[in-house]
Amino acid sequence: MQRRIITIRLCLLLFFISLCIIQFSTATSLSRFTNTSAQSALPSYQPDKPIAGELVVARADSMETLMQAWSKGFSRFHPDAHLKLRKDTNLSAEAFDTLLDGTAQVAPFVRELFPSEIARFKQKFGYAPTLIAVAGGSYATKGGTHAIAIYVNASNPLKRLTLAQLREIFREGGTLTRWGQLGLTGTWADRPINLYGMLRHRATGNPPGIVNFMQQRVLLGDEFKQTLHEEVDAPGITALDAIVRAVASDTDAIGYSGFANKLPRTKTLALGETANAKHFWAGTAEEVVRREYPLSRTIYLCVNLQPGHPLNPLVREFIRYTLSREGQQDVARDQAHFKPPEAA
Repeated sequence: MQRRIITIRLCLLLFFISLCIIQFSTATSLSRFTNTSAQSALPSYQPDKPIAGELVVARADSMETLMQAWSKGFSRFHPDAHLKLRKDTNLSAEAFDTLLDGTAQVAPFVRELFPSEIARFKQKFGYAPTLIAVAGGSYATKGGTHAIAIYVNASNPLKRLTLAQLREIFREGGTLTRWGQLGLTGTWADRPINLYGMLRHRATGNPPGIVNFMQQRVLLGDEFKQTLHEEVDAPGITALDAIVRAVASDTDAIGYSGFANKLPRTKTLALGETANAKHFWAGTAEEVVRREYPLSRTIYLCVNLQPGHPLNPLVREFIRYTLSREGQQDVARDQAHFKPPEAA
């Protein structure tokens, strides 16, 4: 895992872009973002030079209005450049296919790349695709790229976990199977830890985006335990709601979901990066906005950047615009409640 990311006028903004670019191998890089007050510290967009031509950008449902706003803003600065937003892709997986076959130059991603996508790209081009972090995920927008909360039953006396402990609870072969191993005593000491989560693999062989995030961020690439109780979407209830409902009914349960999915008889745990962490973060809206909470999310643009070669000028200028003050004001106004990045 790596972390990267902006600053003043052209050369510092370009420096930020170089930090913001993430070339993927097996896992993701999670960048730091903060609140919208940082927008004023971002440099206003200044075109490097006049450009013309067509830039094709794939579509992803939850980023559609943001991409439209970016397209409109970009066109004001580059009237001779035509930004074509495709209408025939809905999911990031479909957008990725257009990048792979060369029919689009930019693909929006509301999740991290699947390992299978990285492998397909490497097989075709000989190098990994490049993700550029352009915003933080939301705090609690249902159906969007939101922060992930860890739930236990409200009767459970546990208050916090480290990511290392969380990994040993959920990963296949993990050593934490009883609540007593986490310091609980009395009647809790020998009680089993019952796991609840989403479907580990869809029919495509890939996991849901949240599962992929958890595997990369928490499990460090490992698989979830076979004993995990898998919840799926059903009429009237989403998998994330079903997970929290199960935790409310099972005193020995632990599961992951969104903060907006909270139910009575459940509570969320504070999280720390390591056992020696000075702070454990409860996952408040402010902590998610500031990227202090460990399971905050990231929004990306994916491009084909051959190592040692410059970005296509149209792609480069579009990315510069998205990371500018104007581009991040578009992020702050968007209905998905993504979070603009901080100025370095």
